[in-house]
Amino acid sequence: MTNALIAAIPLAIVASTPLLLAVLGELVVERAGMINLGIEGMMLTAAMTAVVTAQLTHSVVLGFLGGIIGAAAVGALFGLFALRFAADQIVTGTAIVLLAQGLTGFVYRELQLFNQPVPRLEIDPIVPLAWIAIPIALALLLWRTRFGLRLRACGELPAAVTANGASVAVHRWTALAIESVLTGIAGAYLSLALSSGFAENMVAGRGFIALSIVIFGRWKFKGALLGTAVFGIAAAAQYAMQAGGHGVPFHLLLAVPYVVTLLILCGIAGRVRAPESLGKT
Repeated sequence: MTNALIAAIPLAIVASTPLLLAVLGELVVERAGMINLGIEGMMLTAAMTAVVTAQLTHSVVLGFLGGIIGAAAVGALFGLFALRFAADQIVTGTAIVLLAQGLTGFVYRELQLFNQPVPRLEIDPIVPLAWIAIPIALALLLWRTRFGLRLRACGELPAAVTANGASVAVHRWTALAIESVLTGIAGAYLSLALSSGFAENMVAGRGFIALSIVIFGRWKFKGALLGTAVFGIAAAAQYAMQAGGHGVPFHLLLAVPYVVTLLILCGIAGRVRAPESLGKT
């Protein structure tokens, strides 16, 4: 069992890479004072648009670009209602998830492109980027620049940003743009690298898990990496148990990482402090 667990860790790191990208994007957005439950729909849309673009252009690189555009379109829809019309962010995000699930499911069944071969990512530069380069770059941006200071102030005391002559809306739109790029890459990675194409609801709750990991990590990048690593280890344990053939039903094994995440959240409930203006219009 131990040997199987160790052998499964590299696979778990690769498999949890889209989750980490979503976590990093959501962390930036929540630091700016928004809760984007629609991240699940952003990843799902990105997975579909990446496949469509890759099949039309026969290019994996353009497929990833298509994924980013798909996520950005959904992110813009969230921003339109949450920022422009000051709608409730929880309700808006939930509606976007339902819309994305229905729309991508309809396109999946109706569009014949999905019957064609999908270009695959042969050389994988995404894993080192997600686990090393992007967290460092975002940490420097948020904690070592004036822009990052103002963005974090948008999540704590927006009035101070306005009093300083800066725009809260601009900073929050920028945070959404960063999240759109990261979730777009995450969704494209799911369909063009981890899978051989698009499938209905293939994101499988990773967006909601990302929201949980941001809370677990106390809205810091070190915590985000740690939380994703815990999820990855739980996934490695799931793979090891599957390989061990202990007679446990397959569907129960699939639930192991999610149960571990839920138990962790129950353990830290009430002991973390969110950004002061998180979720407020």
